[in-house]
Amino acid sequence: MKDLSLVFILTLVLSFPNLALGDNPKEIGYVDLQKALNTSISGKEARKNFSNKVKKTQNLLEAKQKELKELKDSLEKQSFILSEDARNEKEREYQNRMRDYQRLIKDSQEELKREEAEMVKKIYKELRVVVDKIGKKGNYTIIFEKNASAILYASDTVDLTDDVIKAYDEQKK
Repeated sequence: MKDLSLVFILTLVLSFPNLALGDNPKEIGYVDLQKALNTSISGKEARKNFSNKVKKTQNLLEAKQKELKELKDSLEKQSFILSEDARNEKEREYQNRMRDYQRLIKDSQEELKREEAEMVKKIYKELRVVVDKIGKKGNYTIIFEKNASAILYASDTVDLTDDVIKAYDEQKK
């Protein structure tokens, strides 16, 4: 979808060269939003908080896994001395806990993916506002996103990423 919109925009620019190359040359630039996300103060802080959450989740999962291993070891040791009914009950308990553990893993992964997506979406939205301001202030005709469009080459002179990061960081202070 993004490729189609890029082709449309490029077709318009090429079809109406006076818009791009008229009496007043228009400014064109690009921004690497991924770099801005990863190097801005808010982006770094969000990544750090997210990493801490991932570590907490990993620690919880490791503790649950250890409990399961201990339960399985106990079951294996006691299997010879337990009655068949008691052994079956312990095996059912182990299977239920294993199912709960697997569900916890799946739910944790989905939750972390959702939280990361929300974090990225929030920062991208804030960055877009900054790009909009820079675009208006600098009289840019068009500003591309480096990674989402078909920019095969661009001079560093039209790279606005550092300007966006600086403006975003100042806005967040």
